[in-house]
Amino acid sequence: MKICVCIKYVPVVSRITFDNETKTINREGVPSEPNPFDMLGLNRALEICHELGIPIDITALTMGPPDAENALKQALGLGATKGVLLSDRAFAGSDTLITSKILSTFLQNEKFDLIITGRNSSDSETGQVGPQIAEFLNIPHISNVNNMTIDSSFSEVKVSRTTSNGYSMFECPLPCLITVTEGVAEESWPTKEQMENAEKTGITTLGSGDLGLEPENIGASASPTWVEDIRIVENNRLGLVIENENSVESNCEQAVLHIKNILSNMDESEQSEVSNNFVRNPESETQIWVVSESEEGKLKPVSFELLGKAREIAEKLKGQVTAVTFGESIPEHQSKLGRMGADSIINLNHLSLGPLWSDATADFFGKQISEYKPYAVLFPATSNGRDLASRIAAKLKLGLTGDAIDLELDTENQLVQIKPALGGNIVAPILSKTIPYMVTLREGMLSPIPLEEDFNPQIQEIEPVGIINSSIRFIEEFKDPGTQIGVNEDKNSLICLGVGMGVGSSENVTKIVELAHSLDAALATSRNVVHEGWLPYKFQVGISGTTIAPKIYVAIGLRGAFNHTVGIQKSGVIIGINTNKRHPIFKACDVGLVGDWEEILPVLTEKLKPIVQTLAD
Repeated sequence: MKICVCIKYVPVVSRITFDNETKTINREGVPSEPNPFDMLGLNRALEICHELGIPIDITALTMGPPDAENALKQALGLGATKGVLLSDRAFAGSDTLITSKILSTFLQNEKFDLIITGRNSSDSETGQVGPQIAEFLNIPHISNVNNMTIDSSFSEVKVSRTTSNGYSMFECPLPCLITVTEGVAEESWPTKEQMENAEKTGITTLGSGDLGLEPENIGASASPTWVEDIRIVENNRLGLVIENENSVESNCEQAVLHIKNILSNMDESEQSEVSNNFVRNPESETQIWVVSESEEGKLKPVSFELLGKAREIAEKLKGQVTAVTFGESIPEHQSKLGRMGADSIINLNHLSLGPLWSDATADFFGKQISEYKPYAVLFPATSNGRDLASRIAAKLKLGLTGDAIDLELDTENQLVQIKPALGGNIVAPILSKTIPYMVTLREGMLSPIPLEEDFNPQIQEIEPVGIINSSIRFIEEFKDPGTQIGVNEDKNSLICLGVGMGVGSSENVTKIVELAHSLDAALATSRNVVHEGWLPYKFQVGISGTTIAPKIYVAIGLRGAFNHTVGIQKSGVIIGINTNKRHPIFKACDVGLVGDWEEILPVLTEKLKPIVQTLAD
């Protein structure tokens, strides 16, 4: 049996700085490290080797400059049997599509039984490379895997895939590709002795010529997407930090006064809703497709957010908006999508093919995109949306921008996709050479349009013809009982309480949930809290979670690590509560309260209630 683990050598993102004068990213002196999710994948591969009791050829693969071999040395130190570095100046500037093409060229030649990648890299976060490699290799993939086993015949993998409400079990024949997330293995790094032994193992370095790749087909020139510019995002946070010199009551009153001032001075455009005064253009050939997702019989709010942005673009292009739904046709959903901005509905009945994110569904949807040739296809940046978009982009050789936060039109009516970087301190406008434009958009970043009173969209039902069913088999779904805690789950709620490790225990989380109920507040948390099992994954915010945009965000016992704060930057007012005034949360918030959250939060909650009520009115 042969396993390959793809390991990206990434810069420590929190150490990267931006030069405001030259408008350049400064990476000088910034250390790099193996991508943590990828290393979890390696650790699980090594565990599988021990569980099966047989020697397994485990290849660690990376692509990058010569110093990327440091990632391979760490992999060899832990127990990988071989290290392969794909390095060539011709590779420089490759976007995710071309990177996936280069990696898959090597993988195709080696005929691995199982390929493992992390769910995403810490520097780009999009999770595109794994599914795109699978598409290039024409093998199935399963993403966001938190557990996996190989059967005794070495012919099949059984996995659990993280969902917003728990996890789902799947089986899949080998070969296949798996992307892993938290929980799949214990984090482990090589010792000094192991690193010394790894130095004795040779690393194979291959260039474009060794892989049979022509320079004109790789690198920046061949990449369908590129960064047009770098824009600075001005930090408008006041950063007032209030220490416990006075009473908790007095400190909370001071904080609330500042919060009221911030809210009153907010730009009216930020608080106003998108107008529904738009013109439909049913005869237009310019179509913007919006992928709509549902969960537990309800349309996800992100579907309406994407429709609002699509409607805005369609107005400028004098085009029309089509909502793409999957599975059984649900008239109630179709009606609401129409009233929220869709001119027409295309329903793709994929249920016989396999999961929404499967290779077969990507074939089915890709066929429709090729036939109808829309101007753009907008996907939600959910687990399903990312996977589906990635496979289709690789299948159709299209550029794909992942995890964008906004869309614009330039003077030539090209779709500009706005992607954040460096914790939201800068944004990168990204353009694509290919049409349709393909983009995944983060939840909570865009505004839906108000409901129209009545509109009946045109509906087209499409059944799969000539599509081979996926070999991925669904077994059963498990709901985490901890997900049913009854709090407001609207990511754009008026107020959201963020729970950090500083609250101390799962018992204390219960106290915060009770306070959330009293405010009708949503709930958010960090990766570490989820890892400890205090709150389920669906509440995780940040690079490895979701993005939120409440009017008021209260960070309780949160240190303020980059991974989390990148997901809260669109919040109206950020309030931090922590005992340590040196923690970075106080640099990311408008108002900081230094002290014990158990003393501060109940008082602050009572004083916030009138503000929340005013916002609701």
